[in-house]
Amino acid sequence: MLRFWLALPVLMLFGACAPFHRPLAAVDRHKVQEVDVRVVVAQESFMFSAQPPGVSAATGGGLIGALIDSSVQQSRQKDMSAEVQAIVGPLLDYDYRVEAGKALDALLAEPSSFPLKIRSSQVLAAMPAKAEHEARIAATKAGPAYMVLLLQYALEPGLGAFTTRTSALLWQDGRSEPSYRAAAIFQTPIGGTARAAVLRRLTANDGQVLRGVMRESMAQTLHAVALDIAGARSGGVKTARFNVNGSWVTLAGQGFDEQPGRVLFRDQDGAMYSVRSAAP
Repeated sequence: MLRFWLALPVLMLFGACAPFHRPLAAVDRHKVQEVDVRVVVAQESFMFSAQPPGVSAATGGGLIGALIDSSVQQSRQKDMSAEVQAIVGPLLDYDYRVEAGKALDALLAEPSSFPLKIRSSQVLAAMPAKAEHEARIAATKAGPAYMVLLLQYALEPGLGAFTTRTSALLWQDGRSEPSYRAAAIFQTPIGGTARAAVLRRLTANDGQVLRGVMRESMAQTLHAVALDIAGARSGGVKTARFNVNGSWVTLAGQGFDEQPGRVLFRDQDGAMYSVRSAAP
């Protein structure tokens, strides 16, 4: 189910059923002189529940999910229930694209942190029109490679965790088929037991915690993709707790990197996870 939701936007945009992971071959990696990177935040949502964090949907508690567009107009907000306004309203002040741009800037400031030379980077609110997208791919025949990171982010029901799901694709040499394809999933627990307390912590000091989580998610996604492009080898099996629609489950996969408090691993289909090593 996780992988289905991750792949769906890509299948809709590119009209093809393809494996989730296609490593960048060494010969293709050596051909790339420069790459233009576009991060597309195609959909953003704040999932919330009428239950407090930690209550599972399996208990029959009437889980309520809502997808709230960050560009909701004031007139539409007035039509929301008082509870929805109380939950979502404070969160709409923080734009993921702004924080993603800061993470990209930090990456560009340290060129050695990415295996390909980035010529340009940009955060977009939507995919370019089909004709523009195809023209950009065709231009890679005589120009820099073209990478798209298509990202969706959400607060899980109950506000127990912040999750991003990203599809990464790289085109080069004018070929219509990507030479690299990968899926990267980031998650970090939000913590807390009462929704009001969680919201206060996320939005305190002008959203310091929420902004930090947004930047970390982008940085970790870029880090995972960088390691994958560089050909990082998988090691031993790692396990971690992962929040799925408000409930915590245990995932396992072949580890390929560890950082203080965080583990990166691949599942059986090659999807990459960056997950807190200690979670509920």
